[in-house]
Amino acid sequence: MSGGLGAADASLLFIIGSGDDADRITHSGSKLIVTGTSDLTKLLVPPEPHHRLHVSRNYIRQSRQADLTGYKVLLNLITEPEGNAKVLETLRKLLRGVRGRVINRPEAVLRSTRDEVARLLKGIPGLIVPQTVRLNGAKPALAAAAIARAGLATPFILREVGTHSGKIVGLFDDVDEGVAALTPGDHVATQFVDFAGADGLYRKYRAFFIGERILLRHMLVSDDWNVHAKDRSRFMAERPETVAEEQELIESDDPFAPGVREVLEQVRDRMPLDFFGMDYGVTQSGEVVLFEANATMSFFPFSPDPQFAYLKRCFRPAQAALRELLGLPPQASPLAQVQWQSA
Repeated sequence: MSGGLGAADASLLFIIGSGDDADRITHSGSKLIVTGTSDLTKLLVPPEPHHRLHVSRNYIRQSRQADLTGYKVLLNLITEPEGNAKVLETLRKLLRGVRGRVINRPEAVLRSTRDEVARLLKGIPGLIVPQTVRLNGAKPALAAAAIARAGLATPFILREVGTHSGKIVGLFDDVDEGVAALTPGDHVATQFVDFAGADGLYRKYRAFFIGERILLRHMLVSDDWNVHAKDRSRFMAERPETVAEEQELIESDDPFAPGVREVLEQVRDRMPLDFFGMDYGVTQSGEVVLFEANATMSFFPFSPDPQFAYLKRCFRPAQAALRELLGLPPQASPLAQVQWQSA
C-alpha cells in the first residue's frame, strides 16, 4: 500500500486491481498500468493525501493484508467487470465489515456489463435500449440459437466482452455471417439503432455521473456510425460548424435538452454505481439511444488542438463533483497544473 506520503496519515484510500489475467498488466517505467480502471482521480489537482491499495485476484490469500478500518472513504477504481470479475469478488470479501464509505462497491461494478446494464435500464421512457444478447463464441450453434430465441433483429453489432473504445468485431446484416465471425470467448450482440441526424451525421454524447451531478464531457460528430475520439481530428477539425455546435453545448449552463435530462436522471437512479459515464445518441425524434454506461469510461485526455480548448471547461465542474462525492471541501485548483494530454 502506498500513496507517496511516507508516514503521513490519510483517511482516503484508492483501490486499484491487477486484473484477472496477467497479460492485462503492463509497466511504464516504475508505474503499474492496469486496464479496466477509472482515471477520475486525475481531477484531484493538487493530489489529496491518500493511500493506494493494489488488489490482485489472490490478495485475500496473502498472509499480510492491509488494515482498512481507519479509512473514512474507500474509492474503488476497478471498473471493468469482464476482465476483473475475480479481483472484484476478492475485493467484495475484503470489504466485508469495513465501516468506511465505499464508492463504487465491487458488487455494483460486477452488475455493469453491457447485457446487465441493458436489463437495468430497459423501460425508461424516452430511452431506446438496444436489444443485447450475450453469446458463447466457442459454441456457434448455441450462439445462433440464443440470437433466434431473443429475436435479435439485424443489423447487429458484435463485440468481444470487455472491449471498449469503439473496438468491434463488425456490423452484421446476416445472422449466419455474425455467428461465423465468433471466436472462443464471450461476445455481445447488440441491435443497431440508426441515430443519424437530419444532416446525415452521427453525434455521440458522453455524460458523466459523479454523485448527484450529471455533466456533459463531449459531443463527437462523425460521418460514420461508429463514432470515436479519432473523429475529432479526422472529421470535426475540418468542419468548424461541428466544432461550434459542440462548443455551444459545452459552454451552456444546461447542455441537456429537457427530455434528455429526464432520461439521464432516471438512468442515474437505476444504475447502482456512484460514478460512471454514459455514451449515447439522440434520434431525430428526440429519443436517447443507449450505447454503453459504465465506470470504465475515460474522462481524460483532452484534445491538444487549440480549437477544442473549450472542452477544458468541464474540468472544474467535474472536479467539484468528485470532491463532493469524496466528502472533500471545495477547492479551486489552478488549471495550469492539470496534465490535459495525459492518458
